[in-house]
Amino acid sequence: MRSARKHLAVLGVYTLLALALTWPLMLHFATHVPGDGGDDPALTWNLWWVKYALLDIHTNPFHCRYMFYPIGINLAFYTLTVLNGVLSIPLQLWLGLVPAGNLILLSSFVLGAFGAYLLAESILRTGGTAAVATGYGGSTTGPDAGGKEPTRTPSHPAAAVRPRNARTLAFLVAGCIYGFASCKLFYASLGQFNIASSQWIPFFVLFLLRMGRNPKRLRYPVLGGLFLTMQAWAEMTFASFLLIFTGLYALWLAAVKPRRQALTFLGGLLLMLALFAVGISPMLAAMLPDLRAEGDFWVRGTGFAEVFSADPVGLLLPTRLHPLFGKLVDRFPFPHDKGQHLYPGYVTLLLALLGLLKGKGRPRDIKLRAFFAAAALAFTVLALGPTLHLNGRDTGIALPFTLLQKLPFFKGNRYPGRYNVMVMLCLALLAAWGGEYIISRALGPSAGALRSGLVGSILVALILFEHLSVPLPLSDMRIPQAYRIIADDPAPGAVLEIPLAWRNGFRITGTMDVVIMFEQFYQTLHHRPILGGNTSRNPEFKFQYFTEAPVINSIIALENGHRLDDATLARDREVAPYVARFLNLRYLVIHRRETPPELVRYLEEVFGPLLEPVNARGQTADAGDILVYRFALPPLPEELTLDMNSPQGYLSRGEGWAPVSTGEYVWAQRRRVRLLATLDGGARRVRFRAFVPGEGQKLSLSVNGRKLPPMEMQPGWGEYELLLPPGVLRSGLNELTLGFSRLFPAAPCRWPERPGNLGRPLADGASALPTRCLSLLVRSAGMDVGDFAHIYANGVELSPNERGYNFVVLNPDTGEVEARASFDTFASEEESRAMAGFVAGIPSGRIVAVAVRDEASLHLTEAGVGALRLIGAASDLRGCFRCGHAIIGVKGLRPGEAMEGVSPTLPVSLWAGEALSEPHVAAAFEWVRLGD
Repeated sequence: MRSARKHLAVLGVYTLLALALTWPLMLHFATHVPGDGGDDPALTWNLWWVKYALLDIHTNPFHCRYMFYPIGINLAFYTLTVLNGVLSIPLQLWLGLVPAGNLILLSSFVLGAFGAYLLAESILRTGGTAAVATGYGGSTTGPDAGGKEPTRTPSHPAAAVRPRNARTLAFLVAGCIYGFASCKLFYASLGQFNIASSQWIPFFVLFLLRMGRNPKRLRYPVLGGLFLTMQAWAEMTFASFLLIFTGLYALWLAAVKPRRQALTFLGGLLLMLALFAVGISPMLAAMLPDLRAEGDFWVRGTGFAEVFSADPVGLLLPTRLHPLFGKLVDRFPFPHDKGQHLYPGYVTLLLALLGLLKGKGRPRDIKLRAFFAAAALAFTVLALGPTLHLNGRDTGIALPFTLLQKLPFFKGNRYPGRYNVMVMLCLALLAAWGGEYIISRALGPSAGALRSGLVGSILVALILFEHLSVPLPLSDMRIPQAYRIIADDPAPGAVLEIPLAWRNGFRITGTMDVVIMFEQFYQTLHHRPILGGNTSRNPEFKFQYFTEAPVINSIIALENGHRLDDATLARDREVAPYVARFLNLRYLVIHRRETPPELVRYLEEVFGPLLEPVNARGQTADAGDILVYRFALPPLPEELTLDMNSPQGYLSRGEGWAPVSTGEYVWAQRRRVRLLATLDGGARRVRFRAFVPGEGQKLSLSVNGRKLPPMEMQPGWGEYELLLPPGVLRSGLNELTLGFSRLFPAAPCRWPERPGNLGRPLADGASALPTRCLSLLVRSAGMDVGDFAHIYANGVELSPNERGYNFVVLNPDTGEVEARASFDTFASEEESRAMAGFVAGIPSGRIVAVAVRDEASLHLTEAGVGALRLIGAASDLRGCFRCGHAIIGVKGLRPGEAMEGVSPTLPVSLWAGEALSEPHVAAAFEWVRLGD
């Protein structure tokens, strides 16, 4: 009972500190959350979505059709913070979303600090420093299975008056260091509530260490597995950190423990990891289908790890949020806007050093302190990233983080600086030993509670002052009244938000403004699907579907400052009614302050006949800078014909299709492909014209999840028909999944016959291109519209896919790759000279495929342009910033004889043979018709 009262008092202290150190949050608890508008709206949205998915629409929270509409997004690859969402549900029902989110955030501070307190209490109870510093000697036993107070044999007359509160204050110090470190407060200030959710880490370490001391106790691996799973469901990145810590601890145990005890610990560890695997299995089950279909898309290149690495100079400097010393960091050249620097605080470092060097005790305790010091050092080195950056300068010295970048699961963390959470935990425990040493040694064994409390309070105050981060920036989460009009409308339909953007951990397609994050948060009021959205990782298709969609592409172009030609405007006016009907748009919302006037005029022009200004009390719905329009859509069609290479056909193509059409048809490249169709639901037949490359193909069609009997498909072209059961189609958006029994290698010369389209030929002199046995697809996209450079030969990716110009040289007789290279002509003129030398060395008659990624014009020289002319290109990319540029040429052609394309507003796609982006195909489709 006494221990429970003490723990409740400690929780009360940490709660008061959490309220004080997040000031002024408590003054705006119902309307604001910490953050700068970058991540906090989406992380608050997480809590709503978990509740809405589970309680309102009864679906798996990972399967989200309310963002990235109509194709949806798999949120298993997103920092969804599912555990936080589940824990927030009763709070949301009671208080509302924003207060619930704030309570969950505050609980992460309180529970994190309390967990570190309990961990320090468990470790220091084993004896060690306390016994020596207070004059204790003789035998000391560790805690029993229940963690009871150890028995001690006094060997000094003063033993009976030893102040117990010295240890309690030391535990309190450990909790303050871990729970209220400036790095954690910094993450809260960024609205990164997932990274602030580190509260379960010390609880896991507590039971891991107890398992090491007493490996026969079954409850320790069970509880360790539980807290490891909880941490993964709050923030998966931290689970990977804990696995690294577990590996280090297991190695330490193997070195210091008897072999039998180490083997027993290994058995418990396997049980703990097995429970962890079971615990995260729903998340893994949601991830695996996309990973199998799309490949590994966890990290692209280095993932900007070099940018988000900690700098050793940051060990000495507070964060920019410190009210007195925050400006100091601005004088140093290393990055400090995303918490890349690790500041443990001088008092913490001093206490940790004292805990390591001055505390004496049994060899076991000394070794344990040495382990925590080594672990702190190891995680500090990992926080420094792939190479050592010293005061902003890259020394080029490789560091161990580069190894983690090659390991599955662990490479998902592209922010090395986030390892600071483990550094602070290790330092907090060492500081607990040091704090107890100072309090006990300074006051002596006869000191009273008041004097020891004063010294302990001073230590806590100094630690908190060094990590002070007030006032914490706040975001106003009050939703504009304009959205109430949308929420009160009972008719279904999606919302087209302008600005329009899609964001993940690597890029933003569309407007780079925080308003796009608030647009997602406003969904918590109106509950309607939106086209844009935020995620962490996603297959390329999830962005490219929108980037290349008619009308949507023009919106993105205008947001990025481009102009549209008359032909594009005419095409958009023609197709806009179909786009609006297909997407079932109900509302158009324009944030005028963040929207270019040209885009407003474009929307009013292409959608004009469909738009009705929304009136509220006789006035146009204009809440400050927000305009709201309602769509008056034409009736849903009773029949629908999709020409697969048309703009309408593009909108209907989900995952599994080739990215571009080969003439009049498009290839299905996987066993399962998605086809979307919007109609009134009365259709009873599906007809289509398709080409099958070989024998033995069967098609199984599923409509809105209902699977129909399979049908045989014959080699070559044919027209097919399937009857649909009544009611299988619904009014509105329908999803058809085409399942194929087999795939054929994407090697055209092995097919009995060809579909009939060999692509656009090169000019005279390019007869060496073996279009019958080799299919080439070249795709180039600048940063705004894809940021890729793909070169496929028979569906196999060959491109280096680096920034600038990417080359693949192919033998015209065999189709084999003879050379690959990339030249970053954005970075330097030297790269242009190197590119000219490379092209000059290509033998005459060789096929050369070229694609630009991101940006290639800034330092492109005349020598570089001249080199491209040697393979038949005619365009000069200079002056076309972030334009795509694709070429299929042959060394020795005259300028203008190659296949070539340049575009600032769309990805450039060239193909010869078949337009394939995967090494297998199922069938090619020319058209699909739904009707009676």
